[in-house]
Amino acid sequence: MTSLFHSLLSQLEEKISAKNSVNEKVSLIITSLLHTTITADQIIIQETILRIKAAPTIKMAITLNREKIIKTLNEKGIEVTIIQ
Repeated sequence: MTSLFHSLLSQLEEKISAKNSVNEKVSLIITSLLHTTITADQIIIQETILRIKAAPTIKMAITLNREKIIKTLNEKGIEVTIIQ
């Protein structure tokens, strides 16, 4: 029973680590493109929808550069079709 618990816990930790890694990549790419800081904590990816929690001025910059951001993310292997 204990080894099953450890196995499940290990799998959960791997999923969380992979998600954090993707969020880090996305935040670095957007930070680079917009020349403003976006942290991994501000990134939420569900399916192919990218949600960014940011100030209105940063949201406007993201909106203006939406196609460029999506194209760059897709080129880096991160499938995103919508930014909200």
